[in-house]
Amino acid sequence: MTKRTASPFLWFDMWMESCTVSLRLFETMAAAPAVVNARMPTIGAAAFDPLHGNWPELYRMVAEKTEAFMQASLSITGDMQAIQSEMLRPMRSAKSAVASSARIQHHAVGAAGRALAPLHTAVTGNARRLQARR
Repeated sequence: MTKRTASPFLWFDMWMESCTVSLRLFETMAAAPAVVNARMPTIGAAAFDPLHGNWPELYRMVAEKTEAFMQASLSITGDMQAIQSEMLRPMRSAKSAVASSARIQHHAVGAAGRALAPLHTAVTGNARRLQARR
């Protein structure tokens, strides 16, 4: 997800962002079973015969997952900090309160996409890579 600034078409931008996040979520959910199905034999073989397991691939599984979830959590932390700082900003007029509310909503809608992005990249990349190996 790209970080966008608020535009005059804020509601349309938020709707488009929601549609994009939904598409990325669907792609992630569709790729996950392919990745699990491709990796289960590797995990089973390593459990059955640890001396001949594909340890580089098994290590890669853990490292990629850890990295993706760490990036997602950092993204959520940054977005929550932006929302909280916006909520604590003093409101001097009704116009500034409306603008602040729009910025909070913009941050909140974009937060899901930014948090999903590293997970989507890892899962769909693994699906392509593992399908190419077959």
